[in-house]
Amino acid sequence: MPTETRYENFDLRIWREGDRYLAEVTNSPAGSSEREVLQWPFGGPADRVLLLELENAVLKSRLTLRGGPIISPEEKVLRDFGAEVFKAVFRDSRSVSATYTGSRALLLGKDDTGLRLNLRIDPPELACLPWEYVFDEAGKPDHYLCLSSKSPLVRYLHSTQQRAPVRGQGPVRVLGMIANPGGTWTWLDTEAERRHMEEILRAPGLQVEFNWVLRATPDGLFDMMQRGPWHIFHFIGHGGTDRYTDADGQTRSEGFVVMDDGLGGPVKVSASRLADILADGDVDLAVLNCCESAQGNASSSVGAALVEQGVPMAIAMQFAITNTAASRFSEHFYKSLTKGQTVERALTVARKYIRMNSDAEWAIPVLFTRSGSFALFDAMPDAPMQQEALGVLGTVGTVGTVGAARAVPAAAPPARMSLAQSKLRELWGDR
Repeated sequence: MPTETRYENFDLRIWREGDRYLAEVTNSPAGSSEREVLQWPFGGPADRVLLLELENAVLKSRLTLRGGPIISPEEKVLRDFGAEVFKAVFRDSRSVSATYTGSRALLLGKDDTGLRLNLRIDPPELACLPWEYVFDEAGKPDHYLCLSSKSPLVRYLHSTQQRAPVRGQGPVRVLGMIANPGGTWTWLDTEAERRHMEEILRAPGLQVEFNWVLRATPDGLFDMMQRGPWHIFHFIGHGGTDRYTDADGQTRSEGFVVMDDGLGGPVKVSASRLADILADGDVDLAVLNCCESAQGNASSSVGAALVEQGVPMAIAMQFAITNTAASRFSEHFYKSLTKGQTVERALTVARKYIRMNSDAEWAIPVLFTRSGSFALFDAMPDAPMQQEALGVLGTVGTVGTVGAARAVPAAAPPARMSLAQSKLRELWGDR
């Protein structure tokens, strides 16, 4: 069983004053830093172009043959971006760099302690970029920070509602929801992800009450939230961002997830509306396994908006993610979580497992939080090797320790899509 990792916080804030970006470490093992002007390697209108280039690299990486070069051209684009960001923030900003280097030095030799990088990125044009690809090319060894359990990177958000996660006596309560209404949205193949969650969360001896929302409608979710509290809410479906003009003529955006309207069609549920629903269930962790639920700031990102409005932790996806990667994420995230690992450590394990099958999709999940490092499950011993190999993990556990999983909503035939939408979504397999 992996050693449980505890984390020291490295709190870094980045904001804008006029045409300058500034950075400051407000808390770390080595103390705070001075304010530094960032020599940002990208900027202005190019930021939007940069985001599109990075997203295209993620999409194209899915077509890369596994027998090609060790570093594909698509991954090189992402790695170069991550290296430039690391250099600007953690190398060239002298006071920030000294604090980061000093913090790492203080943790040397502490095998059970890592440095959690809490990024508070205020400018929307920077918040929408995939910081999860930050890459230390001068390190020994060089590495993506997010792929090391010693340096998880999370998006830290300030919230006036400071409810911390609660792990008291009794079972961990998990609520899952699959919304697959069709319409103009791609029909999702969710069977593998559903099966993995059933097998893992119903493992023998695991103290879990696991339920599915039977009606994938806003009303159905609202009704289940009244039966809370729930420690984890896991959503499988579609997401996105809508842009609109407010009363002052300003262009704004808000993220959404897609649910069933009760008549077999889709309905968009805004981030603020979803936050209102989850508030009644006292949800500690929301996992949104749907595309574009993490892209942007607290208004355009569903994951960020949930944390801003009261949920202590949320994991969401910043780009379209394939069904295969989404399933691999859920499988090993929950395997690690149920062994007593912290949320960020479990996410790191899931990233590594995704990377075994994809050069780029491992960085799509984003962890938003306003709380410290937290484990939702008590530590569980590993299952015997022969049991796992034979696939026995789906058997029902000790009587009274596992809540009966409810039936999954019946699948409906996919609705007709426009030719352009159909071809694009079929090509990328997004959700």
